[in-house]
Amino acid sequence: MMNKPMITAHSGCEGSPDDSMESIDLALQYKADAIEIDVRTDPGGNLRISHNQASAEEFQQKLTLREVFEKILNTGLSVNCDIKEQSALYPTLAEAEKIGLPPERLILSGCTSPEALARDASLTQRGQFFLNIEEVLKYIYLRREKDFDMARFGLLMSDPWKILKENGLEIHDEWVEDTVQCYKMLHVSAANLPKTLLNSNLVSALKSASVPLSVWTVNEPELVECCLETKVVNITTRKVRQALSIVHR
Repeated sequence: MMNKPMITAHSGCEGSPDDSMESIDLALQYKADAIEIDVRTDPGGNLRISHNQASAEEFQQKLTLREVFEKILNTGLSVNCDIKEQSALYPTLAEAEKIGLPPERLILSGCTSPEALARDASLTQRGQFFLNIEEVLKYIYLRREKDFDMARFGLLMSDPWKILKENGLEIHDEWVEDTVQCYKMLHVSAANLPKTLLNSNLVSALKSASVPLSVWTVNEPELVECCLETKVVNITTRKVRQALSIVHR
């Protein structure tokens, strides 16, 4: 099979603890193409690997981003930094450059916003951007919502995933064209979508517009097969061995 997708080991792959060195070791052992990690800034300004906000004491027990970069630097493994706070984007890029991680092995997802990419076109030269669908849809949702107060605006800007989940992750047909145009305008490496959208009209439209697709978190064999049929460029999964066996059979 030509053009095999990248297999990214989701944090906590193969039953390991989330955001742990064990998870990275397993990704290396099973020869994943990339590892996904969650990046936050602790109260002292250090970049830490954590999905959730934590106390200063809790952050001290978590890996630093530098430790992860040092671990993978000479391995060939790429790293998908799921940015949990927009303020962590530029420090993450700076840390990667300081340690010498090539831009083609650094993937940025999560809270990497369209406004940041529109404001600074050079960002796409410093890493691969897998732009999350909720970061695009928040603007379309805001423009089309008739009754929208400031509390909802604050939630949409700070946690767009929460409001989109309230809507059942439904992508209305009238949103599709604007969404595709946004991805094309920003020249990102991929549109990053949840597996629930694999068979949606949005996926068909993105494919027709030649926008590459990345899908998370695909743990079911039949959905790995669907990703292959859809010709996605990346599959993020907790079941690395299973996905690799399907992709490379």
